[in-house]
Amino acid sequence: MANTIITISREFGSGGHEIGKRAAERLGIECYDSRLIRMASEKSCISEKYLKDVDEKRANPWLYTVPSDYADEMTGFGLPLNDMLFNVQSQIIRQLANQESCIIIGRCADSVLADYPGVISIFIHAEWKDRVARIMGRQNMKEKEAEALIRKMDKQRALYYNFFSDKKWGRPESFDIFVNSSRVGMEGCVGLICSFFEKR
Repeated sequence: MANTIITISREFGSGGHEIGKRAAERLGIECYDSRLIRMASEKSCISEKYLKDVDEKRANPWLYTVPSDYADEMTGFGLPLNDMLFNVQSQIIRQLANQESCIIIGRCADSVLADYPGVISIFIHAEWKDRVARIMGRQNMKEKEAEALIRKMDKQRALYYNFFSDKKWGRPESFDIFVNSSRVGMEGCVGLICSFFEKR
């Protein structure tokens, strides 16, 4: 029987990351998020610092290219670092899916595992005012600063997802479950994820 993998894509400030972590804790499984950067760094021998700079960002050949010492082995010569990171993270995501049931946040995991039978893809969004309030509190920002950051991060995530996936970020038809955390509530979202997981 296939492992059950919950993939979570999320609007910035929707609480999707916290929801994923809390659901994993309740289910007693691992939640993989930015940990995938560290795992990719270990696998590729490229500094975690450089990988963090391009994580979940669309490929930009003007930023970095993979050092030739690693390129042939990992991804092919001269690929942008974004592409290399996506390729290595995709390898890791597939390995994880074969090894264990888990929750994976971001990194186009739903598309990477599109042919995997045990995947449930979830997109978490929220009302604008709730997102702004959450970011203001979390980042200690003023309202205008929080709004600007949300727009920037949403655009960045959409460009990344649309570049590496054949689906569209933030569209209900791209995901199995599309949930509004403002209406359902954080705890409601956690319960929903756990319920779907346990019914697999």
